[in-house]
Amino acid sequence: MDSPLIVGLRVLGQPPMGSIYDETGTPDSGYEEKGPYHCEDCIHKTAKDEPFCIHPKVLADPAMQDRIKMIDNRPVAKINMERGCCKYVRQEPHELSETHK
Repeated sequence: MDSPLIVGLRVLGQPPMGSIYDETGTPDSGYEEKGPYHCEDCIHKTAKDEPFCIHPKVLADPAMQDRIKMIDNRPVAKINMERGCCKYVRQEPHELSETHK
């Protein structure tokens, strides 16, 4: 059943509001390493192939403080790119193919 607030939610492959995915991970940022999403394609990393998150909410999360490192005088959180994810994950926009330009 779709959420009454967001019609078509299931069609988009998103879990319904109030599902177990809404409440997994750390209390503040929702980071965990067993969810259905992953950090691999997220834009909030130091570089595409580096396992370090720079999102301010993840860095401020008390449960993530043991993962904080300094790289070039900048705080970063060590993440698992293949299994880790948080509620702030955002993929890079895909470039339009030649047929869609």
